[in-house]
Order: sequence, then structure tokens, then C-alpha cells
Amino acid sequence: MKLIKIEAHGFKSFADPVILRFDGGIAGIVGPNGSGKSNINDAIKWVLGEQSAKELRGDEMKDVIFAGSKTAKPLDKATVTLTFENKDGLTSYEGETISITRSLERNKGLNQYYINGQPARHKDIKAIAMETGIGKSSLAIISQGTVSDIAQASDEDRRGIFEEAAGVSKYKFRKIESIRKLERTDESLKIIQAHISELEKQLEPLRKQAEKALVFKDKTAKLKNVEIAYLGQEIVRLEQLCSSLKNELEGVEDTKNNYRDKIDEYSTKIAHRKNEQGDLNKRISELSSKKNAAESRLNELKIIYNTETTRRNMIASGEFQVDLKEKKEALQEAYIEQKQVLEHLLNSEKEIKDKKEQTAQKLTEVNVTINDLQTKLNNLSRKKHEIETQLKILASKKESKSNLYKGTKTILENAHNFRGLKGIVGDLIKVESEYTSAIEAVLASSVQHVVVDTPETAVKAIEFLKSNNGGRATFIPLTSIKEKFIRDDYLLVVRNHLGFLGLASELVKVDPRYDVLNRFLLGNIVVVDNIDSANKISKVLDKKYMVVTKDGDVVRPGGIMVGGTKQESDDILGIDDKIKQLENLIPGIVAMEKKHTVDIENLKSQSINLQNYVTSYGNEISGILISIKHTQEKLDKIQSDFSLLGEDVSKISGETVNATIDRINKIDSELKTFVFELSALLQQKHKIDADIEQLNELRNEANKLFNQLTESFSEKLYQAKESEKILEQHRIRLVSFYNLTLENAVKNYKLEMPIEKAEELITELRNEINALGNVNLESIIQLEEVESKYDVYVSNRDELQEAKDTVLNAIAELDKIIITRLSNIVNDVNVEFDKVFKSMFGGGTAQVKFVDPSNVLESGISIFAQPPGKSVKNLKLFSGGEKSLIAISLLFAILKARPLPLCILDEVEAALDESNVVRYANYLQELKKQTQFIVITHRHGTMSRVDHLFGATMQNRGVTSFFSIKLSDAEKLIEKNKQ
Repeated sequence: MKLIKIEAHGFKSFADPVILRFDGGIAGIVGPNGSGKSNINDAIKWVLGEQSAKELRGDEMKDVIFAGSKTAKPLDKATVTLTFENKDGLTSYEGETISITRSLERNKGLNQYYINGQPARHKDIKAIAMETGIGKSSLAIISQGTVSDIAQASDEDRRGIFEEAAGVSKYKFRKIESIRKLERTDESLKIIQAHISELEKQLEPLRKQAEKALVFKDKTAKLKNVEIAYLGQEIVRLEQLCSSLKNELEGVEDTKNNYRDKIDEYSTKIAHRKNEQGDLNKRISELSSKKNAAESRLNELKIIYNTETTRRNMIASGEFQVDLKEKKEALQEAYIEQKQVLEHLLNSEKEIKDKKEQTAQKLTEVNVTINDLQTKLNNLSRKKHEIETQLKILASKKESKSNLYKGTKTILENAHNFRGLKGIVGDLIKVESEYTSAIEAVLASSVQHVVVDTPETAVKAIEFLKSNNGGRATFIPLTSIKEKFIRDDYLLVVRNHLGFLGLASELVKVDPRYDVLNRFLLGNIVVVDNIDSANKISKVLDKKYMVVTKDGDVVRPGGIMVGGTKQESDDILGIDDKIKQLENLIPGIVAMEKKHTVDIENLKSQSINLQNYVTSYGNEISGILISIKHTQEKLDKIQSDFSLLGEDVSKISGETVNATIDRINKIDSELKTFVFELSALLQQKHKIDADIEQLNELRNEANKLFNQLTESFSEKLYQAKESEKILEQHRIRLVSFYNLTLENAVKNYKLEMPIEKAEELITELRNEINALGNVNLESIIQLEEVESKYDVYVSNRDELQEAKDTVLNAIAELDKIIITRLSNIVNDVNVEFDKVFKSMFGGGTAQVKFVDPSNVLESGISIFAQPPGKSVKNLKLFSGGEKSLIAISLLFAILKARPLPLCILDEVEAALDESNVVRYANYLQELKKQTQFIVITHRHGTMSRVDHLFGATMQNRGVTSFFSIKLSDAEKLIEKNKQ
């Protein structure tokens, strides 16, 4: 690639436009010192991309712009253009010539590059220089300093000239670029790896959280599908059952009412018949009294009759003398006496009537009290019967374990097969009734978890369930679980908080052997008095722990709240509490029954006594009335006797006897009437007694049937209440948890398994969901985001790693090229160096070799030479002139081995003596066949052997101008400079 032309204007001393044309061969530039001839060298360096002002013999880059002189003004712009022949195609540009231009404006301080008149980059210029070998560091520009550098350089620094000769500059440049790229890539990799490491720290916990969240969502979705279908089917079934039970209860109630009416009817009839019985007894008593009085009177009359008959006989026989006076006096005394008797009897009658009325009133009150107590006693009996019925149902349920899940029940029934079985949670934890609702809300279905000693026992039990189709159960191995707790700083605060009652694990009783179970289930759960306290304490705990109220309202971790109407429970914990409550009611009822029974018996005894008193008073009154009648008759008789005292005694005696007979006949007739009536009344009494007995039997039978119906009613009522309670729970859960109507649930969700299987699956899923603990549902999205970032960084890392590998491969490939080219150049130069050395020194030998042949990439290059008649020595050991000639020989050997299209020699031979200058110049003639030379010199031996000469002069001080010159003129010019 031949230099055709140099054009310069404003560069250094080229104030005027300078044009130098070259035809190849060797062109010499001569001129006195200070004429600016070497500025041609600087101009070529500058155009080819030199960035160092010092290399251009200045302090800053704007120093290359003409600064002015006494005769010329400063210029504002420097421009240099090199035009090369491009026929050999060493560049990537088309055309027979290629021009490279660089300009610099003083004010702008901006370098501008042009290739063939088109703007270009510094990088483009450097590429051409590397492609053609005319770059600033190559052998294309050799100065006296270059020869000195080679002579004085260390082995390591000397290899640079060989690298340039080998044409590895562009490869080293690429390698440096690659290394820089590699460094940037490594830095990027470090940054990306730091991000990846940070994301990896996040990924592992997030993956676990997301995995748990996905399991939670999956199980929740399964639970939702199964439970909604289950709830829909169960609600429909329970509604039908409740409706059926309601109809049955209404029918039983109607039948009970019928029997109750019958019992009341029988009781009314019995009371009515007893009233009739009382009236009849009263009449019988009265009639018996009349009969007894008539019999007594009849006896008296018979006595009178006998007396009168005797007296009449005595009068007739003259044995009886009547003393009228004495008789009157006697009658008067008798009258007064009977009058007093009559008054006494009347007073007694009034007194006894009052007592009778008072006693009858008291009897009525006692009977009313008896009826009230009997009603209360019947109610107590019914209540006790209902409680006993519920107890039977609960005891049966507990005994049969019907409230246990199938799997749990199977294990307990086969407990003898498992030595490590401890029981179920509900049996191992004892809860006071005050906290039953709270603990039930916390444990839920966990009360049916089976506690075992080790995981091996659990495995054995699970295999047993599988092999026997025994359902499913959840097992808690004591050796596997760990205690749960609330952080001390939280616990210290909440213990002093209003409403705090204690930790759940502190409010139950367990055998010390199961303390770990207690704290595993309840150790991190707070119990408070009400939902308001629960909400406040949950906030204090940062919503990290479960808080439950005494009523069973719950604030879960995260803030979810569950609560509402308290539901009675007959679960493991609730059923014992319910049985205990019911059993505690019975002693009170029995005591009240006993008291009422005793009171009734006492009142009945009192009633009988009062009735006896009433009857007795009635009999006394009847007797008194008869006595009053008899006394009145006696008074009448006395009055009659007294009026008849004056009449004939015999006549009176006769009349008296006749009257007595008449009265006897009358009383006898009355007595017969009394006996007949009494017999009739006794028959009526027997009839009433039989009726009462029959009515009692009917009432007892009705009571028996009523009690049977009551028992059946209680069972159905309990079943109905339980069904309604479960139905209400199902309805609430369907609405509150799933926000669905029954219609939607039944329409959209179908249960595809038996109801028992569904219940087991629901329990299992709830247990598994509860076992998951706190779940971060946002972790799924967070994981996606972090994984997305992670994948981007990993992808970037992989791309960078791939790019790094590519760069490393490229560097390795470049190293191979550099090693090959360096090895080749050293070998080729060795051949030429020995030849050139012999030519320059007139014999001898010379050699270049790697200091470390095993490390060509970094090894220095040593120069050994043996001039004629001398020993072999390292270049460093030769004299200054010899060093210069050996260095020039080496440069010529390199140019011989690797010819360049253009080489600029700037006073290279200055240190040589004339004979060696001639040898130097002669050898240039040898080299010009392959290389164009521009030689800047002031040596005659060189000038005389160049093909063309250009003279450099400063006709105007500070401004260089060039002209073609003959050898003789050049010599004169040099001589003139010396003078």
C-alpha cells in the first residue's frame, strides 16, 4: 500500500499548504535542524490516530495547530491528508486510492476524521492502520529513538517490535478489547450473581410458603366442593327430618293431650264420685245416728211402757197412792232440769257447727294445696323423666361412640392391638365447664385426634385402618411434636391486659405425661373474657396468635374473626359436660319430689283427720239434734203430765200406756224406714267405691300410656332439637363461609360419595388445613414475581456467561494466533537476521530467541550476536555503535521477513559511522523492492542512495516549505546547516 501524497495545512510549522508526492522507492527528506522536516513524521502519526500530544512533541493536542510567527499569523485549524494507493486491497475500502484526513479546530478542540472525504471515527482510522501495518506503533515509523529503544530495551519490552512485525497488534487490540469486555462481563456477572444470591435467599422460604399456600388453596378448594355438596344434601335431609319429626311431635302432642284430657276427665270423675261418696257417707252417718237415736228412744218407750203398765196394775190393785203435791213438785224440778239441758244442747250445737265449718274450710284449703303439690310433683316427675331420657341417649351415644369419626372409633375399639395408644385428645384433656366452649372452639375436631407414643405406632394404626377398611383418623405421636409458645415479650404485655384470662394450656388439666401434648395443642392460644378483648389483644399480638373467648368466639392469626350464637355441644368435651349438668339436676329434682311427696302424705293424713273431724262434728250435731228433740219431748211430756195431775189417775195411766204404745209403734215404723234407707245408701256407697276403683285403674292406665308417650316425645324432641341445631349450624356455615344459598349449593355442587365418607373427608381436610398453621396466600404471587426476576437474572447471567465463554474462546483463539504469528516471526526473523547481520557486519552470526519458549505469550525476546572474530554476546553487552547497527540489522531483518508497504525512517542512522551508513543505505536498496521508504536524514551516505530528495527549509522563520532537490544541492544545504 504505497503512499502517494501528503497534504498539510496549519499543522505545526506548515503554515502554508504543503503537498508532497511520492512515486515509490526511497524518498529522502533533508534539511537543516529546525527546518521542520521531522514534522512530516509527526503529521503522518497524527493522521493515523495518535492521541498523545507528547508523542507529537507537544504539551496538548492544540499545539499541533500553527501558533504563528513573526511573519505569519496563527491559524485556527490544522488539516493533514494522506493519500494511499489501494490497488492491493489491504483495506476494506473500495477504489484505487484511499485518502485519510484529520483536522482540528483550535476553538472547538474537536478532532474530525475523514476517509475519502466522508466523516469517520478514530476507530475506523485505527482499523486501517492495523490492517495495513502503518500504525503509530508499528515498524512503519522508525526513528532514532526506536533504534535506541531496541538497543536499550529489556527482553520483555523488546518483544513489542516483534508483535508489530507479526501483525498481532490488531489481535492484541482485540484481545485487550475482549479482556475489557470480559472484565465488564465479570463485573456484570458479580452484580447479577449478587441479585441472584439475594433472590435465592428469598426463594427458598417463599417456595415453602407458596407450597404451603398452594396446598392450603388446593385443600380449601377440595373442602369447599365437598363441604358445600355435603351441606346442601344434609340441609335438605335435615329439613325433611325436622319436618317429619315436627309432624310426629304434633301427633304425639295431640295424643298426649288426649291422654291428658282423659286423665283430667278421670280425675274429675273421681273427685266428683268422691264428693258423692262424702255426701253419701254424711247421709249414712246422719241416718245411722237417727237409727241409733230411734233405737234408743224405742228402748226408752219400751221401758216407759213397762213402767206405766206396772203402775196401772198397781193402781188397779190399790197399791199406788198418788201424792199430787209431791208429783207437781217433782215435775217442776224435772221441767227446770230439762230446760237447762235444752239450753246446754242448743249452745253445744252452735259451738260444734262453728267448729265443723272451720274444719271444713281448712279441709278445702288442704285439699287445694294437695292438688297444687300433686301438679308440681307430676311436673317434676315429667322433667326428671325427660332428663333421664336425655341421659340415656347421651350415655348410649358415648358408650357406642356414635359421635366419633369412623377411623377414631375403629382404633379405640381395637385399642388392644396398639400398645402405644394413649387415647384421644378429648379423653386426655379435662376442661372445667366455664372454659368448655373456648377449648372446643380451639380444638374443634382435634378432640378426636388419636394420641400415640411414636410415629411407628401411628404407622401401624394407619395400616390397620387401611387393611380393615376402618376409615381415617389423625394421629399425634408424642415423640414427634414440639411445644408451641407465645414470645415472652408478647406474653409479658398481654398478661397485664384487661380481659386476659390465661393461656389455653393453663386452663385445662392433663396428666403430667401429656404436658407436651397440652402445650402443642394449646400453648400458643390466649383465652379472654369477650370478643372486644379478643380483638384488642389480637392487635397487641400483631395478629400472630389465636385468641378465643369463653363463649367460643375466635380471632385467628391474621385477624379473621369467627363467632355468634353459642351452640350446645355433645362432642367429646361437650357430651361429658352435658351429662354432668343433667346429672347435677336430678338430685335437686329427686329432693323436691321427696319433699312434695312427704308434704302430700302429711297433708293427706291431715285431710283424713279433718274429714274425720267434719264427720264426727256432723255425728255430734245429729246426736245433739236428737237429744234436743227428746229433751223437747220430755218438756212437752212434763207439761202434759203437770196439766193432767188433776184428772183421774187411772184414766191418765191408761191414756199414758196407750200413748206410749202409739209412740212405740211410730218409732218402730221410723226405725224400719231408717234401716231400709241405710241399706239403700250402703248399696250406693258400694257402687261409688267400685266406680272410684275403676276410674283409678283407667286413670293409671292413661298415666302409663301418657308417660310412655312423654318418653317417646322427649326422645323425638331431643332428636328434633339436635337436628335443628345441626341444621342451623349447616345453614350458617353455608352462608357465612361460602356465601351461598341452599338453592345454589344443591344446584351447582353434587356429592359423589357416601355421606359418612364425606364427613370423614371434611374432617380430614379441616385437620390438614389447621395443621398447616399460618398461611401466607400472597406468597404465591410474591413467588411468581421473585421467580420472574430470578429467571430474568439467571437468563442474563447465562447470556453473560455464554458471552464470557465466547470472549474466553475468542481470547484463547487470539492467543493461538498471537503465539503462532510470534513464533513464526521469530523463526523467520532469525533466518533474515543472520543474513542481514552478515551483510552489515561483513560476517559473523546473530540470533533472536524467546527467553521462555514455553510461554510465548509473555516471554521476553533476547538478541545474541557474534561479530567476526568475537564471541557470542547478548545485545546488552555491545558498545553503543554496535548496538545501533545490530538494532538496525534486526529492523531490516524484520522488514525483510515481514515487508511493509510503507516505512518512514527518521534519522535512524544518525549514530552510525560513515562506513556503516553506506551499508545501511545499500541495504535499503535491497529492501525497497518490497517496501516504500521515506527517509528523513542528513547523512551523505544515505542521501546519495535514495531515489528522490525533498528539501525542507524555513525561508520565512517558523514556516516550513518543501521542494525537490538534487543530491548536490542537498549536500550544500546540509553543509550550510553545519556552518
